[in-house]
Amino acid sequence: MLERIASWGAQERRTNETQVDVLVHSVMSHLSRLLNTRQGSVQIDPLFGVPDFTNLAGTTAMGSTREIEEEIRRMVLRYEPRIKSPRVTLNREKTDVLAIRFALEGALEVDDREIPLRISTTVGANGRVSVD
Repeated sequence: MLERIASWGAQERRTNETQVDVLVHSVMSHLSRLLNTRQGSVQIDPLFGVPDFTNLAGTTAMGSTREIEEEIRRMVLRYEPRIKSPRVTLNREKTDVLAIRFALEGALEVDDREIPLRISTTVGANGRVSVD
């Protein structure tokens, strides 16, 4: 809603972005803010945010990666309802000693049809999550 209010004055400008492009950009922006908020730092909702991933990034222990997968999925289910049936899996094809990459898959509903969505998320050694 805040995105709509902020862009209200810019309505006169024409753009080549489709409704799907605008929605995907909005979802990715929200996910970036959501996944970079530490759990317990938002007073109105102590469950909002993810735990500190700094101890888990850089390790590929299955228990650790499953914890991150589940935390990302939990956040998406609870706070980003525009993504339907989210699935988070470890991206094993890209290896980096200092980061862990995950694929977030699901669907966005646009005009009564579901558009497949696949987003790459990376948890860096500093615990910061990037959304691509």
